[in-house]
This record gives sequence, structure tokens and C-alpha cells, in this order.
Amino acid sequence: MAVCQICGKKTAHGNRVAHSATTTKRVWRPNLQKVRAILSDGTVKRIYVCAKCLKAGKVRRATR
Repeated sequence: MAVCQICGKKTAHGNRVAHSATTTKRVWRPNLQKVRAILSDGTVKRIYVCAKCLKAGKVRRATR
């Protein structure tokens, strides 16, 4: 299971509830992207990052 390396966001589980109140299992998956990022020690590494962290600028992307 992939997890966001920045905020720790991962798959969440719950129920899909119909109008008749019948329930079935469902999952919410974060929008994870595998990106080349510059880490705090200056090394470049491929890590899983959610789209929310990318948009917030919490990750410095490495250029080729």
C-alpha cells in the first residue's frame, strides 16, 4: 500500500450508504504521484507524494 511520504495520507475505509440505508464497503484512495524530489539532505529520490502536498509546495521537484 502506497503512502504519501510527506503527510502520511493513505487509503481510508468506510461504507457506501444507499438511500434505503443498506451499506457496502468502499475505499477512499489519495491521489498519489511518484515524483523525483530533492530531499532535505540534497539527494534526489523517487517518492510517493499526494497531489495536495504537490500543490501546496511542500515538495521540491528535481529537474533532469
